[in-house]
Amino acid sequence: MSKQNVSVNKRIEGIFAQAVAMDNRGIKNMIHCIDDNIYVVNFDYSMILRFSLRRSEARFEVPISFNANEYDSPNFTFEVTGNGGKIVFHTVEKEFTRRKICYTKGVSPNAEDIDRLYRELKKKAEQSEYLFYLSADCVPLLEEDLSHVEISVENSSLILRQRNIYTGTIVEVESNEKGFFSVNKLPKEMLPIALKTKDFTSLFNIQKSLAFIPTEDFLLVKDPQKDDFDGVLALCKYDMIIDLYNKDEKEGDEDGRKEQETGTSQQEADRPPVKRTITRRRK
Repeated sequence: MSKQNVSVNKRIEGIFAQAVAMDNRGIKNMIHCIDDNIYVVNFDYSMILRFSLRRSEARFEVPISFNANEYDSPNFTFEVTGNGGKIVFHTVEKEFTRRKICYTKGVSPNAEDIDRLYRELKKKAEQSEYLFYLSADCVPLLEEDLSHVEISVENSSLILRQRNIYTGTIVEVESNEKGFFSVNKLPKEMLPIALKTKDFTSLFNIQKSLAFIPTEDFLLVKDPQKDDFDGVLALCKYDMIIDLYNKDEKEGDEDGRKEQETGTSQQEADRPPVKRTITRRRK
């Protein structure tokens, strides 16, 4: 059995608050804290955000995982036993003390799983030769009610596009002024990659200017100035990140790979079902 008392500072509390705010907007999240990293993972595993802690900030010697909407206080105790984990949030208000007790038995994938998977995905993304930048100025131009945002490159120009599949209406956002988009290195043409609108727009609540690295399977996002925030977003051409996790677990199993290719593999009982979404559009 291991136990850790944690008292977080304003920055870490802000990270937790951001995860809670995203959760309240309909993006259900888990928070995983391990060593000097905090991961925020949404419900269908289409997004993993990583916040690295500074030297002056708390370290999580005992890995902690809990639902974002359960966060209650910057002062909490986490305990690991043979039956799982227990996190207790402590709040003192005048002559009263409040304790909110949450149990984390059966959390899977856990903090160690997420940390290992994220490092593998980030290493893969860093091998990409392409990079582009986006600012929060693009967010008000997008339709929140449209579920996906496509990012493509046409004639060396970066384009954001949304489609209303019921009416046929298309929303296109393209740079017409220097500074709106700052493109570093892109191919002349890049087929559209689709992201969930909520996943995409929520990133700019964390940082107003972001760098993106496209890969075949996912998009890596990071703070272009500091090395304390980055994230992985699954493309809607593929299954969500949870399927990448499952595939990694089954590496070397030919039958498992065939099931991944045909889409017939079943989710494990303690993980949420994931629906397939739209495929990358080709012209």
